[in-house]
Amino acid sequence: MSNDFRDYYTTLGVKKEASAEEIKQAYRRLAKQHHPDLQADKDKVKATDKFAEINEAYAVLSDPSKKSKYDQVGYAGPINGDSNRTSGRGDAPRQYRTEQNGDSFEGFSDFFESMYGNAGGQGFGRNERPRGGPRKGPDIEAELPLSLEDSVRGGDTKFSIQAPVHCPVCHGSGRQGNSFCPNCAGVGEIKQERAITAHLPKHARNGMKLRLRGQGGPSSNGGEPGDLFLRIRLLPHPIYKVLGDDLETNVTLMPWEASLGGEISVPTLAGPIRIRVPAETHSGRRLRIAGKGLGKEDSSSGDLYAVVQIDIPAKTTDSMKRLYQELREAGT
Repeated sequence: MSNDFRDYYTTLGVKKEASAEEIKQAYRRLAKQHHPDLQADKDKVKATDKFAEINEAYAVLSDPSKKSKYDQVGYAGPINGDSNRTSGRGDAPRQYRTEQNGDSFEGFSDFFESMYGNAGGQGFGRNERPRGGPRKGPDIEAELPLSLEDSVRGGDTKFSIQAPVHCPVCHGSGRQGNSFCPNCAGVGEIKQERAITAHLPKHARNGMKLRLRGQGGPSSNGGEPGDLFLRIRLLPHPIYKVLGDDLETNVTLMPWEASLGGEISVPTLAGPIRIRVPAETHSGRRLRIAGKGLGKEDSSSGDLYAVVQIDIPAKTTDSMKRLYQELREAGT
């Protein structure tokens, strides 16, 4: 097999900055697409070669230590003095028994062996189990859509996400007999809906991340599960616009209210309140209502701004038209 440089990121179709979950999803998609057991007889050889490439790439990019070495050495220069580096993937092996948990790397390329096998002097080679005890499962991220009212209320909220769990067919091993598990394509995991309860702070903001320990992906070798990171996304509100700690809402004034001033009702998150509008208020003016915005970490609150919009009555009587006419004449 060739020792030419292999671009594992291109093999899986992911960027170098891809997260562990993105790498896993790319592998799962490609493994199902190219699994030899799922191909017609005439396509098995080609699929086997492609499947081996995909598994080799995933074996490196899914392991933090191997990925780190690959990123540092794989792109930095020749491996073990091999100056014949190319952007191609070299000759593909014709086997696909990989057992990525460290039991064996049979069928992997010479490039892989030069990086991680006994010849490379680091990592672990064929039939040598990795050192160390159980490893923590991967962290996962999910989005939590919240209404503005829920974000202000805080406390416990219940929702569900599609989260990875051990495959019920292979029990997380990725194997079924002498082949890869067809249910999970050898990943050892599937996505399943899971009920989650999260405690929200009263100062939740758009883009804020919450960490739920032990709610992430399962460990592949008996370790603790990873953590779940929830990214809050505030849903658009029909009344309010969020501006940091402040809120903004529109209020409508009749022409005489804007000209003469008076009291109007303004909606707040705690219920409607009445405020006084100054005389000669123009459309677009922002009336500040202190302390009626969103709560802050220091227990204070932002402000609410009522943006004035001037309208006219839906129906205009004859007497109103006469008054409008007098106003027009007085203003000319």
